[in-house]
Amino acid sequence: MNPSTSRFALRVRVQIVLLAVITVATLLSALAFSEASGTYQDAVRQEITRQETLLDDVRTVYAEDARLAFEVAAASARADALRPVRHEGRTAASEYEIAAQTAFALRSTARSGSPLHDAYRHRELGYDLPRRLADLQRDKPGRYGLAPEATMRSGDTWVIWGLGFAVLAVAAVIAGVAAANVLRPRALRRPPGPDRRRVIRNVQLLPQPALTRSGESRLAPLLQLFVVVLLMVLPLSAVYAAGGEQRAQAEAARKATQLGTAALALGQRTAFLAEGRRTAELTELRAMARERASLETGITPGQARHERVVAAVETRAAERVREIAEYMGRPPRRADRVDAATATMLAEDPGHLSDLRKEQKRQVSFAELASSRGVYLGAAAAMAAIAEVLVAAAVADGRRRWLLWPAGAAVCSAVLTARALI
Repeated sequence: MNPSTSRFALRVRVQIVLLAVITVATLLSALAFSEASGTYQDAVRQEITRQETLLDDVRTVYAEDARLAFEVAAASARADALRPVRHEGRTAASEYEIAAQTAFALRSTARSGSPLHDAYRHRELGYDLPRRLADLQRDKPGRYGLAPEATMRSGDTWVIWGLGFAVLAVAAVIAGVAAANVLRPRALRRPPGPDRRRVIRNVQLLPQPALTRSGESRLAPLLQLFVVVLLMVLPLSAVYAAGGEQRAQAEAARKATQLGTAALALGQRTAFLAEGRRTAELTELRAMARERASLETGITPGQARHERVVAAVETRAAERVREIAEYMGRPPRRADRVDAATATMLAEDPGHLSDLRKEQKRQVSFAELASSRGVYLGAAAAMAAIAEVLVAAAVADGRRRWLLWPAGAAVCSAVLTARALI
């Protein structure tokens, strides 16, 4: 047949266009979901980088700088309390000198960049650790400027595009099914003539129930068409399920990273605060012991009175040390100019840890559900392929009862697909 003297029927041309649309839309949908998956992984990497930086800065402030700063502040507070009575007796003079020299020596060992500078020093309450933390964070705008949440939203935008292309592909499949089942009425066809090209109608790009001869059953071509539709739709469903799994896994990984960082960071601050409180308690116990020692025999009344004075001063110093510990170990707030995530992680109420834990478990459940969908869709694709082979064999042999086997396989495939998507 000379192509120059023939042409495809309108139905065939429509199906060619629809198949091209299905192919391109499926490819674009897969590419969009692939981009979404890559974007989600970028968000996880950004989250890890950001949380590592945050934890490193918290460790620097509360595990390294804070310990030395608190020791200096506590020694200075004790020296300040003893200064007015240092000339009243040897004990006060000795204790004052020890406290003053300890504060001086520790301050002299401070490294460059330590919070032991006037910029962070409070007149009575030690050093401003949240401000020190805020300055460390301000020096790293690149890392703290990472926005994993925005990156996740960018991935969601790719998912929307992928769903749009998938909807286009499904619409083209539905149109293809309609075209395979409908013939143009003969009254609307152009009659053949010597000057007209021959119309090619019997081309089965898809199974064509519309071309079934009069008196023949349309069951076999309808079943074939149904199986072909399944084979076209299942890849789109699998891509969608994989995209959902990737997002849930990314969110679960982000929440796990946030949870680990929050627990460690909060532990650093609370450990420092607890140690400061213990130091205040030990100072108070020392004052009580000195008070009891002044009641023992073997010392003069003047010495006993002096010991009681020193004990009273140390009691006041213990209270000041406790105030210093509370001030330096207080949770940072947004007013301290720290990062918002840092303020949340180091908050007094650790309820956010429970929220993070619940959200992380929820995302893990979503990932498991999406993974199960992938398994169901894989099984559905296998059943659809088996149905295609069986229906082809049944049509070739011409035995209608053999269609029960591919019909059963097709129904199983459809049920598995519905189970995965519902």
